[in-house]
Amino acid sequence: MYLTIMSGFAITFTVAIMILLFRKRNLREILKYCLMGLFVAFIDIIIEFLGTTTGHWTYHESIYFIFNFIPIELVFLFFSAGIIARFIFLNMNKIKIPIKANAIFYILILLTFLIYTREIYQESKASILPLAILIGLWGISNISNRNKEGALILALLAAGADWISETIIIGSGSYSYKNGFDLSIPFVYGLFTLGLLAVMEKLHKLDELLDHPFVRNLLKLFGVYREKYVQKFREVKNRVTKELKEKTNGFLKV
Repeated sequence: MYLTIMSGFAITFTVAIMILLFRKRNLREILKYCLMGLFVAFIDIIIEFLGTTTGHWTYHESIYFIFNFIPIELVFLFFSAGIIARFIFLNMNKIKIPIKANAIFYILILLTFLIYTREIYQESKASILPLAILIGLWGISNISNRNKEGALILALLAAGADWISETIIIGSGSYSYKNGFDLSIPFVYGLFTLGLLAVMEKLHKLDELLDHPFVRNLLKLFGVYREKYVQKFREVKNRVTKELKEKTNGFLKV
């Protein structure tokens, strides 16, 4: 019932988008939208077939089941999802979002970290994977294009190295995981690597901060010229002390 309602809403939005495209008479763009919808629907059918036939999940209601397992509503739902996603993606630049993407990432990362910490202290089944995904997405979005391919290779190498090393060490009996070792663990290492590489690349902003006139003067005060200012301070201190002694001695003589 709910799948039917959801697919109905999705089809309504899809029809509205198609009407808009037909008014512009851009047949090539309409073809691209339809191909994207078909591609998303095809991928979903494969995933649904593998999941339902192996018993990982089961659908109990549908107006018609494809292969006796997959609700036909899912085809319309994901076909529409592909078209709607393309429409939103192509029009995002026209919308002025009042908050930057990095700020959204920081908020989501903080919230996910707090949830993860709460789950640990409640001794419930906690997964660090959502936090790693957010950090990895933040990382890949903040790495420059010239370093992006290298960063992805390094992340894959980190994941591969973790999988090989942990497989060997766990096999030797040195340690074990409460819920067992699976591929999500090296995947987490790869995602964290992307975040770490983004932080490394952002260190160039530290140079901009250090080159600021105020910071440079501050560093001179407490760094390069520290001894010079310390010497001046000592001279003033000694002079003031000497003057106080002379005045004190003169007062006592009187």
